[in-house]
Amino acid sequence: MEKILEIKNLSKSYNGIPALKNVSISVRAGEIHGIVGANGSGKSTLMNIISGNPVIRETGGYQGEIIYRGSRLQVKNCAEIIRLGVGMVHQEFALIPDLTIGENIKLGREETCRFTDRLFGRKYSFIDRRRNNEIASQVLKRLGLDVDVGVKIIDLSTNTKQFVEIAREVARSDLKLLLLDEPTAVLSKSDALKLLEVLVGMSRGGLGILFISHRLEEVQYICDRVTVFRDGEVVSRYKKGEINVTKLAGDMVGHQVYKANAQKRSVKATPVLCFKKFSVKMPGEEIKSLDLTVYEGEILGLTGLSGHGKLALGYGLMGMYPVAGEVIFKGHKLDRMNARTNIMKGIYVLPDDRQALGILPEHSLAENIIFTGDQVKYLFSRNPLGFIDWKGAYGYVEQAVRDFEIKCSSPKQRVKELSGGNLQKVCIARALTVNPQLLFVAEPTRGIDIAAKEKILKMLIDINRSKGTTIVIATSELDELKRVCDRIAVLVKGRVFKILYPDSPDLEFGLALAGEEGANYEGIRQDEELPEGLPEDLCG
Repeated sequence: MEKILEIKNLSKSYNGIPALKNVSISVRAGEIHGIVGANGSGKSTLMNIISGNPVIRETGGYQGEIIYRGSRLQVKNCAEIIRLGVGMVHQEFALIPDLTIGENIKLGREETCRFTDRLFGRKYSFIDRRRNNEIASQVLKRLGLDVDVGVKIIDLSTNTKQFVEIAREVARSDLKLLLLDEPTAVLSKSDALKLLEVLVGMSRGGLGILFISHRLEEVQYICDRVTVFRDGEVVSRYKKGEINVTKLAGDMVGHQVYKANAQKRSVKATPVLCFKKFSVKMPGEEIKSLDLTVYEGEILGLTGLSGHGKLALGYGLMGMYPVAGEVIFKGHKLDRMNARTNIMKGIYVLPDDRQALGILPEHSLAENIIFTGDQVKYLFSRNPLGFIDWKGAYGYVEQAVRDFEIKCSSPKQRVKELSGGNLQKVCIARALTVNPQLLFVAEPTRGIDIAAKEKILKMLIDINRSKGTTIVIATSELDELKRVCDRIAVLVKGRVFKILYPDSPDLEFGLALAGEEGANYEGIRQDEELPEGLPEDLCG
């Protein structure tokens, strides 16, 4: 088969810290070539170089040779790469929030009105919005998503945004090479399977695909070849039939990974956060008249199929979408949903869309970590002007970098230069600076390698056990919830359908996720009782 892409001896450093070291790989027409590795191993840097990301040029460029369709390529910018038929689906979304779904999918390739084409020429013609939307809708349906393409990106759930990101590239007729950086990280397993089937079909049509994923079972399922990165170097290569999840995991981290498991216990049924007839009008993730009680000191899991509302609770608490109903925190009704107000009360929400809502990309790692907590922890107590105590701040940040194993050149490095997994660690580290009483975390392990994933899960368990922090984890990763949670609430069509326990049978979880009748709502175990003297109407 023809080699669409061939990379020879590619190297790249950031501030003297190597990100890639003499990497050589190739992608053939009709092939899906998988790239796996731990966070910070150089996968995203490789993608940034191929796609012409300006951060590469701004940080000194790269060394090595890139051959695309038989010709040596000097990557200058993204526009040049796009014109050559290369598409890129980023781990962090590259969508325009104030444009609609249809406008984002067809951006730069708009259909124009035939009459004005003849009258003014295509360059000055009017855009045919109806045809644009029809094509965009057809592409999304091909991916298994039926949604109004007239909705703005800013109003979409993260899951839907991911499909739009993919659809934008799939809709291209000139596509020769598709770069995918964690395309299924925010998708449920059922949605991910739909996408994988589409990718296999596209590769059979002659498209070359470079596929990065931390979901190793996906890599084993669809890839023709796999290259494993560790610390910026290629450590192993496998062909179809040789690909094995256990081998890949061992090669990625170079040591055995132990899964995080929370010791089973009984949590006293003392309400700390109560939702009464709570609704959130979040497009694609709407919650409708939900009743739910979170108990003090527990780890509660929220799960459900895509679009059933598990992510909307956090966004509702932040005041990002219209809400209705009541929220009672520690016996007091929250007057309004506002991120800053709730942080001061002791509630911290860590959203799943870290790129748009979780980081300050142009600021340093240190500034990102203390951004929320600087007013609480790092002000000179005797300085009336309130200057930040940077010595104390950097001490705290350096400890956080060690604890979370964040790969960076220094705390002063711009956070946008970090890998996706390390960005997630920065977001969680910032959440802990305010020492919240209740921590709401959405998709905490999204886009994170197997070793970092277990470390983050273990840290959440340790925070809960040592500090008594109540934690709510919203994710589609049911296996993770079963290992760390005290209870797991299954949401169906924006309501709590059933509350299960980690040791509940898999069949019971499967029925609940499907909304099958016969699954009864259970708030507490039969042997648990509400504390005496607790007002019955506190949480309904």
